[in-house]
Amino acid sequence: MERENLQDLVTTCGPRLLGAAQRLGHPPQEAEDLVQEVFLALVRSVDRFEGRSQIFTWLYRVLLNRHADLVRRKTLDRSRKPPPATEDSAPDVERGDRVRAAMDRLRAEEQRVLFLRFFEGLPYDEIARIVEAPLGTVHAQAFHGLRRLRALLEDES
Repeated sequence: MERENLQDLVTTCGPRLLGAAQRLGHPPQEAEDLVQEVFLALVRSVDRFEGRSQIFTWLYRVLLNRHADLVRRKTLDRSRKPPPATEDSAPDVERGDRVRAAMDRLRAEEQRVLFLRFFEGLPYDEIARIVEAPLGTVHAQAFHGLRRLRALLEDES
């Protein structure tokens, strides 16, 4: 891969990937390391990119796979405490913590689809390409995930 092309990709895709890594729950430095791993994976295996999807979709899939690896290795510190909240933001922080805790109790496929749809705002067809699943499967995972998430949040209330 040419240096200029890689720099263009880092400039255009890097901020979106970094934001996604942070929304997945990684602290800033860990998120940066994760994104760096994604671009290293691109450099190492650019010949495996077949062009069946957009390069960002491929990079996003690598990001999700690296995140899953971190979770599996239990290196993600789930005991992190959120930054101190102001009085105005306390209800939002508490609600966000409740949703994140409930999301952690969903199946991995449901978590991934709901994250991509509602935190990243991706359309279902792009999600299907990222997770390499049929569109109908993605719709079903979103439906069932939302239903389970709602039930978990209602049980806590």
